[in-house]
Amino acid sequence: MKRSAALLLLLAAHSANAHDVRHGQADVALAVDQGTLELALRAPGIGIVDFERPPADSREQAALARARSILQSGSWVTLPSAAQCRLDHAEATAEGFAPVAVATQPGQHTHAGFTAALRYHCANPAALRGLALPLPTLFPGLHEVIVNTATSTGQGRSVVTADSLRVPLAP
Repeated sequence: MKRSAALLLLLAAHSANAHDVRHGQADVALAVDQGTLELALRAPGIGIVDFERPPADSREQAALARARSILQSGSWVTLPSAAQCRLDHAEATAEGFAPVAVATQPGQHTHAGFTAALRYHCANPAALRGLALPLPTLFPGLHEVIVNTATSTGQGRSVVTADSLRVPLAP
């Protein structure tokens, strides 16, 4: 399935600002185009697993595996059941956690992080007036998630925190 034009525009802006992600903050680009809902997540390793290097022990390996599983499964998104959405595609990557030494310049630090992409087909998109992103409760190191949205009603920006997980999609 082709990516929607709205998501492509959001992803372009999302990628252009890649250096702006701070520790404890994640970014999500979200687009709804007719019956298709797409989300793209970018988050620093420190916010998801509390480290940005290869896992040091079995506890950290388990944390990395848990994070990948959550991001791949799509359980970081809660959709209204009335929208009748079905997950069509999911992918998640963790970069910078491999035990391969990366050459850096003196004084530079490389950042490990996560990306994830989800695509849903919704049989009743009119019921998709909002959704929840429980990322800060799943990963307490994420203090806020900046969500940029594009829907048929326009573009928006929301900030998700542990106290406020809802992302409005329609007025």
